[in-house]
Amino acid sequence: MKKKVIGVYAPSSPAHIWFEEKYLFAKKQLEDMGFEIVEGNLVKNRVYQGYRTASAKERAEEMMNLVKNKDIDIMMPVIGGYNSGSLLPYLDFDEIEKSKKKFFGYSDITAIQLAILKKTNLKPIYGGSLIPTFGEYEGISSFLKNTLDNLFFKENYTLEEPEFYSNKLLNAFTDEWKTKKREYIKNEGWKILNEGETEGEVIIANIDTLVSLLATEYVPSFKDKILILEEMNATIDSEERNLNTLKLSGVFEGVKGLIFGKPEVYNNKNTQISSYGVKWIAIPEDVETIPEWTHNYIDYDTIINDSISAFLPVFSSLGGHILPTLDSNTVYSNIIDF
Repeated sequence: MKKKVIGVYAPSSPAHIWFEEKYLFAKKQLEDMGFEIVEGNLVKNRVYQGYRTASAKERAEEMMNLVKNKDIDIMMPVIGGYNSGSLLPYLDFDEIEKSKKKFFGYSDITAIQLAILKKTNLKPIYGGSLIPTFGEYEGISSFLKNTLDNLFFKENYTLEEPEFYSNKLLNAFTDEWKTKKREYIKNEGWKILNEGETEGEVIIANIDTLVSLLATEYVPSFKDKILILEEMNATIDSEERNLNTLKLSGVFEGVKGLIFGKPEVYNNKNTQISSYGVKWIAIPEDVETIPEWTHNYIDYDTIINDSISAFLPVFSSLGGHILPTLDSNTVYSNIIDF
């Protein structure tokens, strides 16, 4: 089988310069997997302007030169960032469609992905940027390997959730990314808010980037689509604003399904529940209906009875106190105060 060739470009942040060692490590991992890497001119020559490599026009030229290279099968950014949308007026979408390449990327690369969906008949692949995806010092995960096999060698497949996830950032500005082990949390599976069945084409987008493109010519129609939204660094106030903007803009009208990805970093700063621990938890009378997200903070496996009284010694040992609810109509019987 012919070796797959990846064209690497930097449409947004110049992370190959910020995290050069991790970039080179990621490159080698892909090469060890049998891929050949061709760097764009800005990446290869280490052109650098602080938050970007070069002007929007120059970054678009780097991308288009790789697109026109007939030896390249896959287009992959070094990382996301904030400014890939600046390239859109300078891209030749006829050439992009004619290339029939597989376009990888996520997060800020949403801008390029959505534009390709709107302007061509190609189906970009949401996922896979060089440094964050292939720069893990512990190696390529079995989940990622399986995903790549599915993409390249299967016509269809079932999307299975990974067994574990991590929301621990490892600092790539220091040696932490290679000296500290990543912490993993067992994945409890999908959390379904509205049960049902549907089918349709899927569009995936980063929330911030999608909001920045609204009212432009680069946003496809979401009618009859299954929309998946993700955000890496989510604060509850900004996410409410973004989701409200999408709602007012009509993005959610006519979608067949809506799926949210778990943010890597979540700040619930405007509520009583913080990332450092639970301040208030409403506890239902039936133990089995306790929200799953509380399991990260309290070991319910130690509670074997199905009455509120069973919680008392456990919560007392955690410094908790049972308080009566003020609302007689609530479905919860007590509130735990930490």
